[in-house]
Parts: sequence; C-alpha cells; structure tokens
Amino acid sequence: MDGSKRGRGRPARIDRERIVQVALALQEDGRPLSMQAVADRLGVQRPALYHHVADRDALVALVAAARIEDAMDESWMPADDADWRTWLEAFARTSRESLLELTEPAEYQLFVGSVGRRQLDQVERLFAVLLRDGFAARTAGLAVTLVGELVHANVRSVLVLRRHDAEPHRASVAAVVAQDPEAFPALRAVGAEGYDAGVQFDFDLEAALTALEHMRR
Repeated sequence: MDGSKRGRGRPARIDRERIVQVALALQEDGRPLSMQAVADRLGVQRPALYHHVADRDALVALVAAARIEDAMDESWMPADDADWRTWLEAFARTSRESLLELTEPAEYQLFVGSVGRRQLDQVERLFAVLLRDGFAARTAGLAVTLVGELVHANVRSVLVLRRHDAEPHRASVAAVVAQDPEAFPALRAVGAEGYDAGVQFDFDLEAALTALEHMRR
C-alpha cells in the first residue's frame, strides 16, 4: 500500500537509507524528485525528513552517490599489475560515463552507511597503485582531484549541450564574430573546427596524464 495512504497507528520508521530508496524509486517511476514526494511515499510529514536529510540538494547528492555506487562496478578496474596511467584513465572514463547516466545531476555526492563503501574501496586501490608507482601521497591526492575536476567540467558541458542546440557561450562568440567578416581571423579559424565534448575530454585527459608523468617524485 502506498505510504501516503497510511492510516492511524504506529508511525512509519524512516532513516537516510530508506529515504534514498524511496527517492530512487520515484526517479524510476519518472516522478519529480522533491522532499514532499518522498514524504508522501513514506507516509510521513515532510519535516520528519529533515532529521535525516538537510534539504533537497542533500537528497539529490545522496541519490547520486547511490546511483554511481551501482553503476561503478569493479569491471572498470585494470589488472593489479597495470601502471598508474592505465588505472587513472580507466577511473576517469568510467566516472564520466556514470555521471552522464544520472537522472538528475548533482553538485556533489554524500556517502551514508553502506553507500559509498564500494567506491571508496575502488579509490583505495587506485591510490595504492599511484603510491606504488612513485607518486608522493600529496601528489596522488592532487592528481585524482585534478582528474575528477576534468570529469565534472566535461559532464557539465555535455549537459549544457543536451539542453541547447549549441553551447550558449560558444554560440554567442560565433554570433559576434559573424557580424564582421574581416575581424577575429584567429577566432574564426579556431571556431571553424567546432566543439565536441568527447574529443575535448580525450584531449584534457591526455594533457593531464602527460603532465602528471613529470610530477612523480
């Protein structure tokens, strides 16, 4: 029976994990994700949720962590004896694919209970490879953060392109350049090459990995 139809009696027992499960189910049903919708499905008043989840942004972050937890199984992980570059590239590409599959983008992820343990185990192995292959601990942390930032920036570009026929910033630049055929010859030449988020990601990742090769101690 739908929790919103609950009658009198013992109140529904809820916790963060139950809230996330219901939020995931709402998304699977194609329903908008909101605190009120989750409360209705659970058969509780909305204020009851705030004992476990700070706000809707936190709810989205919890749901994102749960979805990525399911999406990033261990199949992306290279062999134990593969080098750091192979590991870091595989991690970057799988992270990007997982984020692009999210029903609703999240600015960050929140790990609660068992959610996130699987990801942390994978990152632990990635860091172990970086340390094994000569990175100092601080550099290893900065390297993984760098790759994560490249992934998130590229995912944002893809999401913008999904919402618009063209990326708004580049479209506005092209419009200005088109007004004067004699101006901005370099911009015109570069703009003629177009923009592909996948190609850009390949370039960004290769540039980062090449730079990191020179930063090992």
